[in-house]
Amino acid sequence: MSPQSIEEHTGSRIARIRKQRGLTQQGLAMRACISKSLLSKVECGQKPASPALVAACARALGVSTSDLLGQPYAEELRRDRMDALIQPIREGLENWDVALDWETAPRPVALIRADVQQALVQRRQAQYTDMVRDLPGLIDESVQAVHARSGEEQRLAYECLAGTFRCVFTVAWNFGYIDLATVALDRLAWTAPLADEPGLAAMHAYLRAQTTMASGRYDVGIRVIDRALRDLDGQDARRPTGIEAMRGVMHLRAAVIAGRMKDREHADVRLAEARTLARTTGELPDFGVTWGPVNVGVHAVAIASEMDDFVRAVELAEDVRIPRGWTRSRAGHHWIDLGRAHTWAEHPEQALDCLQRARRVAPQQTRYHPTVRETVLALKRRARTRNSSLAQYAEWVGI
Repeated sequence: MSPQSIEEHTGSRIARIRKQRGLTQQGLAMRACISKSLLSKVECGQKPASPALVAACARALGVSTSDLLGQPYAEELRRDRMDALIQPIREGLENWDVALDWETAPRPVALIRADVQQALVQRRQAQYTDMVRDLPGLIDESVQAVHARSGEEQRLAYECLAGTFRCVFTVAWNFGYIDLATVALDRLAWTAPLADEPGLAAMHAYLRAQTTMASGRYDVGIRVIDRALRDLDGQDARRPTGIEAMRGVMHLRAAVIAGRMKDREHADVRLAEARTLARTTGELPDFGVTWGPVNVGVHAVAIASEMDDFVRAVELAEDVRIPRGWTRSRAGHHWIDLGRAHTWAEHPEQALDCLQRARRVAPQQTRYHPTVRETVLALKRRARTRNSSLAQYAEWVGI
């Protein structure tokens, strides 16, 4: 990334690519179905580039949302040596179904499964370096175990394989390697039915709905979620509490999609469904997700922010209490969302405090999150005097 582009915010990238396409602001606004006034304010940094607006402009310009967000952040990834860990994962995903001529037998499935479960814990705690380093080997071992075992052990090996693909999706998506995330999602779609576990099929739907938000295909995302919820009805499951957790997070995903559609009524209905279920289940982590009343609360904050109601997002956050030991990836995301809300609600000190909390809780996730960069750039533009804490934070992020 050139020095000139380091401080380029999403709005200015939209303007640059729009001009390369030979489009006026009015032309892009018409194609993206947004107002010219809003687009003008986003391009000059007066208004935030919401995820919904980014997706709409990306479709209209014929580029990916990652292009507009400036991902992946190549210089920072190289500096942290994370880019060198991504290539082995690409190579590992080349084989998901072919037995190899190994001289030694794979480890017992129980041992492989324990390591995959550890990787899933690292995913939830946003400890990506250790997780990524182990994933290629776990993929190979799981594939080999699928071909070397039978019966329940083979089924568990498929579960292991599904878990590795889940982890690959997370790290690829978070670091901006959308093509790699798509491959991992396809692999999960192939593996889930062979694992014979309804919760994994629901997980695929949950992640697929996430990709539809990036492309702006909200109608598809809602239909994917609703079909998956219907498929869970009456299913026999080895982990029935896990099925309830998946049912809950899918309602939350539908609520977020509705928020991006600016459909407050639909979002409120989905949040109410999730809140009712959470009262029954309590905190219930399973299938690598974080589910329970706290997660419903942080989603309510995020959804208010999705609808650009930043004052309401700040108000809702007053009722959220992150418990000690809660999932770091979710806690970090909450502080990132709240930092953005405080920024555009004209609370710069509180915004920076939230970003600092996100850094302490989940440093790798925070450093590579596009919302963090956009928020820091907005704070820098609005700062009337030099703020050493903000300057240090911006340097840490890579701005």
